[in-house]
Amino acid sequence: MNSNSYQQLSFNLAETIKQELLAKPNCNLGLPTGRTPLLGYKILCQWSSTNNFDWQFVKCFALDEYVDVPEDKTFQYYLNQNLYVHTNIQKKHCFSPIQECDYDQLIAEQGGLDLTILGMGRNGHIAFNEPGTVLHTWTHSIWLTESTRLANAEFFKKSDDIPKKAVTIGIQTILNSRKIVLVVSGENKKEVLQKALSGPVTSEIPASFLQTHQNLHVLADFAY
Repeated sequence: MNSNSYQQLSFNLAETIKQELLAKPNCNLGLPTGRTPLLGYKILCQWSSTNNFDWQFVKCFALDEYVDVPEDKTFQYYLNQNLYVHTNIQKKHCFSPIQECDYDQLIAEQGGLDLTILGMGRNGHIAFNEPGTVLHTWTHSIWLTESTRLANAEFFKKSDDIPKKAVTIGIQTILNSRKIVLVVSGENKKEVLQKALSGPVTSEIPASFLQTHQNLHVLADFAY
């Protein structure tokens, strides 16, 4: 779905998550961090404060996490500050891959992911599955590419502070989700999005694996 603006994209993202919660109050969500979903989360928080829907039985699974960063730089902190604390979600229902011995087993035991929201990097990565990540991967640790580290540099004071390693759900973890929404903001990602959606399915563009999913939806704030 092409949106006219980032604001419209964010509204569409919030509406997608809201509808999932209304349809299944105990749904399992796979959630990203970063710039792209930020306004969508803010809209969700505003809606939640009016008691339009309930997060009490929702379970949220962070897609990835940095290794060895201060607590206030973690993705769990981001999700907590920008979403969780503004809802009535239970803390015990907020999961991170770095806190679990077997994240995929945990997800399976909880019934699987109903909806996974994905961002996409300029190199086509989804979650932190960098180029070269093969199809048959589950939650794993990974070295971040230089382009990914540079994209995240603004969040760290010094270049030496930018994380080099992360833990991420794998391609199979993503594809096992019942519904996937890929959210892409910025014309600078237009070319790689086109390749991901209509080019060959290849590990060099991890997002291209999404072509094989039967319930994929794309939200972008540009025509593609």
